[in-house]
Amino acid sequence: MSETGHKVGYLTLYSLSLSVRFLLKLNAEMKLLQAKIEAGILKNEPDGSGARSSDTGAKHPKLPSFQDGRDDLDIWLTRFERFAESNGWSREKWSSSLCALLTGRALDCYGRLSAEQAKDYDKVKEALMKRYDLTEDGYRRKFRTCKPAEGESPDMFIVRIVTYLDRWIELSKTDKSYEKLKDLIVREQFMDACPEDLATRLREKDLPRKSCEEGRFVS
Repeated sequence: MSETGHKVGYLTLYSLSLSVRFLLKLNAEMKLLQAKIEAGILKNEPDGSGARSSDTGAKHPKLPSFQDGRDDLDIWLTRFERFAESNGWSREKWSSSLCALLTGRALDCYGRLSAEQAKDYDKVKEALMKRYDLTEDGYRRKFRTCKPAEGESPDMFIVRIVTYLDRWIELSKTDKSYEKLKDLIVREQFMDACPEDLATRLREKDLPRKSCEEGRFVS
């Protein structure tokens, strides 16, 4: 194998190693959070009855509010969902609990939903993700344009790049096979080469995806 091949292989293994380390760290943090919940450290009620709420119990979760401009919405919502699931909250109540924790643009986005939409957690989440550009195209841009943040170590930066890539692939509903990933990259390259107005129209009709799946461009 050439020296270049060795370098590529080393970088690939290094990236995978970092991803595994990140997942192990996240898993450890979630176990710690679960232990605190079970021990009654995180509570909804002042009488120490624990974090579990019911339809007739505490109305608001004892969780930190989402801080617009500081918190990562995607990560924050994941924590909210895991907290809700671990405490057995009825999914129909998630939206009302969530709105009590929103601030800034997130609260403004929630306030612009219809009364019916505001009751549906999935619709609220979808609106929030779009508002913060946490979509397939949003993560694609983050992956392509991200730069090291001040004070961010090389390891942390690589983990962030991998996270953006994983979310881009996940939200694009792309299977992690060579052929499907190749299609994803080809679609991106094609869209980047198109004029912006044409690219917008093509995305609305999802034509690049259909073209790649059929092995041709759809006119």
